[in-house]
Amino acid sequence: MLTWGSKYLLSLSLAALVGAVVYGLVTGGDPIGVISIGYKGGVGSHLGYTLLLFASLVTFGLAMVSIATRDGDAEEMASLAGVSSVPALPTLSQVYWAPITAFGVACLIIGLAMSKAFLILGIIILAVMMVEWLITAWSDRASGDPEVNAVIRARILGPIEVPVLGLLLFGTVTLAGSRVFLTVPAWAAVVIGSIATLTVFGLAVVMSKRDLPRSLVSVIMVLGALAIIGGGIFSAQRGIREIEHPGTESGVESGEGSN
Repeated sequence: MLTWGSKYLLSLSLAALVGAVVYGLVTGGDPIGVISIGYKGGVGSHLGYTLLLFASLVTFGLAMVSIATRDGDAEEMASLAGVSSVPALPTLSQVYWAPITAFGVACLIIGLAMSKAFLILGIIILAVMMVEWLITAWSDRASGDPEVNAVIRARILGPIEVPVLGLLLFGTVTLAGSRVFLTVPAWAAVVIGSIATLTVFGLAVVMSKRDLPRSLVSVIMVLGALAIIGGGIFSAQRGIREIEHPGTESGVESGEGSN
């Protein structure tokens, strides 16, 4: 019997398959070639046809997994296993990898569109977050005790997590700040730097005195990331301002070395 999840995935698979056939035909593919996946005749635009066909295959495979696991329903799986009770699920750690990963994706997109520096930063952030996700997912299921799992994770990532995340934070703030400071006028750079310094210092004092809710900390992180991304986009578009050097007749032209 098909589960609700498998029905949904099978529908997506069929829609992607039909889309691949239609896309191949409207982009100049041969009907026999489209149906035979290019074995006899052309399939039209290879990129779109391949992506849609791959999406159909992936969703079909996920549908088979959904059928086999009965949508992950605990009671269904217990009846299939022939046991009377369902074992307790492990407690998952509350981490901030999701917003940091989203920030890495945003840096990657900005880098592809505007600045090579943000591209490199996005790749590094995503690589670090991939390792963090993998270790966290593994340690959360190492045992049924959340405290033991936390100790296991700390033993593996503890010696390197703080330095690596600190370097990422330092590099991100330095990169975005330098772009902003080189774009705005000199007096505005002083004002922005002063406000940013006072804000960070004030937040550090408040967080050291009070145990802030995780939701509030997440909001602060999101707002900070948006400010950095916004500053990066603004600076990448405008380029470096004209900088006058003593003893020279002309300064650096705007936009030179913005990447």
